[in-house]
This record gives sequence, structure tokens and C-alpha cells, in this order.
Amino acid sequence: MTTLPMKTRLVQILYETGEGWDYELISKLLAEYGKSGDYWKWMARFWMTELTAGGIFTVKDVAADDGSHFASGKVLYQYEMSDFGKARVKELLEA
Repeated sequence: MTTLPMKTRLVQILYETGEGWDYELISKLLAEYGKSGDYWKWMARFWMTELTAGGIFTVKDVAADDGSHFASGKVLYQYEMSDFGKARVKELLEA
């Protein structure tokens, strides 16, 4: 299990993978931390919204959930790191 805060690890996962759908990133994150359930799933989605609003993530694509990930009709987001986000991660890794 990693010792990074979950939100920080979420950023690191996307940085390492380059892009990913929200449900893929969340699945990986929760498995690493031994978490499950709606609370953690929706918390991670909230963090992704914050990171997008802060310019760290950008939305690459959207799709409608068929009910197999979150809930039927919910919007699924495919994320990638913004140039700003990449620069911030590199800066923090060098510190």
C-alpha cells in the first residue's frame, strides 16, 4: 500500500498512464488503498472535478454510462494531464 494521500496518488496514476477513463483510474486507486463502496468512488470523482477545475486534468472525451460503472445515464469522463499539470508534477518530483 502506498503512503501518498489518495488524491496525490490519483494525480500520479494519471501522470504515469497519460490518460484514462474515470472508472479505470478509480478502480486502480481504490484497489491500491484497499477501499471500496460508493463513498470512496464518488469522493474520487469529486477529486477529479477539483483537479480539472484547477487545471491539472483536462477532459479528453465523454460518454454515457450504460450502468456498468457508476449508474445508468451518468457521464463518464476520459482524462489526461494538462501541460500545466505535467509541469507541476515534474516540479514536485524534483523537489
